[in-house]
Amino acid sequence: MQVFLTDTLSSIVGSYKGKKELNGSATDSKEDIRMKHVVVDLEMNNIRQKSEARRICTNETIEIGAVMLDDNLQEIASFRTYVKPEYNDGIVRKISKLTGITDEMVEHAPLFNEAFRMFTNWCLGTGDEVTIYAWSDSDFNQIRKEMTLKDYQLSEAEEVLVSNEWADFQKEFDAHLGFERQLSLKMALNMAGIDFAGREHDALDDARNTAELLQIFRDKDLFDTTLRKIKEAMEPTPIGCSIGDLIDFTALVCA
Repeated sequence: MQVFLTDTLSSIVGSYKGKKELNGSATDSKEDIRMKHVVVDLEMNNIRQKSEARRICTNETIEIGAVMLDDNLQEIASFRTYVKPEYNDGIVRKISKLTGITDEMVEHAPLFNEAFRMFTNWCLGTGDEVTIYAWSDSDFNQIRKEMTLKDYQLSEAEEVLVSNEWADFQKEFDAHLGFERQLSLKMALNMAGIDFAGREHDALDDARNTAELLQIFRDKDLFDTTLRKIKEAMEPTPIGCSIGDLIDFTALVCA
């Protein structure tokens, strides 16, 4: 496991066994950047069935992936670390197939408490205010439960990152476009005309694709050219229903 420092942003990027994931720009000065936006994603492994730990949570984190964005929602840094599970002897076969994460990949990875500390240090490393986004509230809930399970001791600085829920971008996206059911990330990307880049259920790839969707969602011009028609289709018409009511979105929602 190694920790790397990035250029002028002084961001801390963690990885294990020398694996480094970093896309940065040295053109922005710290004085010009007052807010950082972090988009995070977790991958999880099942806790073994007979474990008492399941009274607190049924899964544990095996990968943390995140991208850091500037005020213009442009990526300036990225973070990835695998996490060694503590309540299962290995990665469950279905989880390995879904995520591509193997026993060998987590064998020398940090345990949760160290890995999450690496992540929070990275988030706080610029000294700027940070807003954390995730696709749904499940990742934040997982972190809170796992912190309880593994007796994670928050520092005063970390309190600002986890004392309040992370921004649920999935909820904001669905509500703004008029969807009552939760859309999957891939379907939301498809609606915006974006092809998923990388591998689904890879934490860093998921975070990076979510960040691209966030950029479109927050940019009025980009929103108008990609998602405006969908929003208008979901709005009620004079006859009391929306065009969206006539479309079956069952296949588009999260499993």
